[in-house]
Amino acid sequence: MEAIRSITKHVVEAMNRGDVEAFLNVVSKDAVFFPPNEPAKRGAALRKFMSEFLDQYTVHFERYVDEEIEVAGELAVNHYSYRWTVAAKSGGEPGTWEGHGIRILKLQATGAWKITHEMWSSYRTQE
Repeated sequence: MEAIRSITKHVVEAMNRGDVEAFLNVVSKDAVFFPPNEPAKRGAALRKFMSEFLDQYTVHFERYVDEEIEVAGELAVNHYSYRWTVAAKSGGEPGTWEGHGIRILKLQATGAWKITHEMWSSYRTQE
């Protein structure tokens, strides 16, 4: 389970830095993501989605918790919760968002875990 937690840490650090390449390093080439209120993203569409998001916004995770991790052979399911502040690089007031997500990971032939599927919720907090 420590390997799955290290993926979480990697994702948080990459997003906080705005580093799409580092983020994609832990994502399988055939991964599919299901962002809130968006069509599914995979392949080039996933790269474009993440690149555009990180080009337009800065992200700071205030909290990112692995709520549950289940490993069965070469598959793992990770339920997480998060709270982040997102600010448009063009200016304006940052917003704070919270949510939960489910991430499926698969053990690769190289011995590394990669994200294959991810779906999350997101709601804006009122402060």
